[in-house]
Amino acid sequence: MKIRFAVVAAASALTALPSWGQTNIPVMGATNITISGLLTGRVGNSEISQGNAATGRVMPSETGVYDNTSRIIFGSTSKITEGWNVIFQMESRFPVNVRPGDALVPSLGGPAANPAVNDATGLADGDTWGGISSPYGSIIFGHQNLYYNDTFSAGYLSPAAEGPGSGFRVWDVPGQGLYSLLSGYQTGTVSAAGVLTPTDRNILGNTRSRNIIRYDTPFFKPDAESLLRFSLILSKNPAGAANVWVSNANGSTYEGGQMIYAKGTYNGHGFSASASYLDQKFQGVLASAANTELKGNRLGLSYKISGFKVGVVYDHTDMINGLSTVGVLSDAKRTTIEVPVSYSFGDHAVYATYTKAGDTSSLTGTSAKGMNYCYDYALTKCAFIGIIYSKLENDANAYYQPFLSGYSPFGGSAILKGESYKSISLSLNYWF
Repeated sequence: MKIRFAVVAAASALTALPSWGQTNIPVMGATNITISGLLTGRVGNSEISQGNAATGRVMPSETGVYDNTSRIIFGSTSKITEGWNVIFQMESRFPVNVRPGDALVPSLGGPAANPAVNDATGLADGDTWGGISSPYGSIIFGHQNLYYNDTFSAGYLSPAAEGPGSGFRVWDVPGQGLYSLLSGYQTGTVSAAGVLTPTDRNILGNTRSRNIIRYDTPFFKPDAESLLRFSLILSKNPAGAANVWVSNANGSTYEGGQMIYAKGTYNGHGFSASASYLDQKFQGVLASAANTELKGNRLGLSYKISGFKVGVVYDHTDMINGLSTVGVLSDAKRTTIEVPVSYSFGDHAVYATYTKAGDTSSLTGTSAKGMNYCYDYALTKCAFIGIIYSKLENDANAYYQPFLSGYSPFGGSAILKGESYKSISLSLNYWF
């Protein structure tokens, strides 16, 4: 069974994972179909500080049942010749707590005034692609999660999925520092006094990247205990259809836009390392305009011995022309550091992760920090239950958001500039 997951539903996020088990359905002899997936949800409470909230703020605290980005995956392989196969995957998202037709976000107008959950997620909304695998690697095309999840660790599923960053076996989606801080950044306008009015952004628009062509090398083995792999992705327009923007009135040519992504991973002798590079030029945006190009670099390194693991992750993001200071454009840059520590013993595991986002382009009061504490227990080899406490603290001019907060399947109202967020939950992850 192939498990590929990416924490998201009105959005995206985790990492592509290798085999766990499988349900095979032979089709026409030479083709196999696999069915797999993840059911994940939580019962939790979240609270928002009221430091900058307007009078009459709705839901500073809420308790409920929430989805953590459940999905079902259909995969297929068909042999061409020895070592060569046609490959295919379709990942669909489903919420465990609400119906697909329920309202996606809270609104004064009630459900009728909102888009529905299935307008933001559903059939084939997750990583969906097709291509060819060979002894020389694989080439696929489609839409897929990338960059967000880089450094996420899922070594409990496979040694090849061990990463240098955080890696809970259960999770509370809005509280994850990997997504709200490590994969978030700020743009906005700056007053003459140097105060940022921020816009919270997620790398690659918080969703699957479209129109991708991806090449993955085979796993190289420098020695009997090591695995090394490289990936390269190209896309004309990862934010939408390839012909969204045209450069003349009759629509005969496309305008601008491209993305280049490269990644390398290593696992061996207790070490895990990851390096990623991202450069996206936005389609249809003039070079002189705001928010024209996004550049990102992420590095991670960890060491694991006798159940104890410690790591460090570094991420630098630069949105070209992401700041407007009294009408003058400049780059919005920020650097984030994450330090995950964990210890596993028998069926138990404990985790503590600290994440710190620095000031945006040295603007005072635009940093944020987060803490995650977790205990989880393996009910079976593919089912885990755990308790998670998370906290996100914004400085006075920062606007980092809990990941996917404000969407009804995930709970947690969106927070305002300078506010803090905390949550505690009991979560379940079941791989099937």
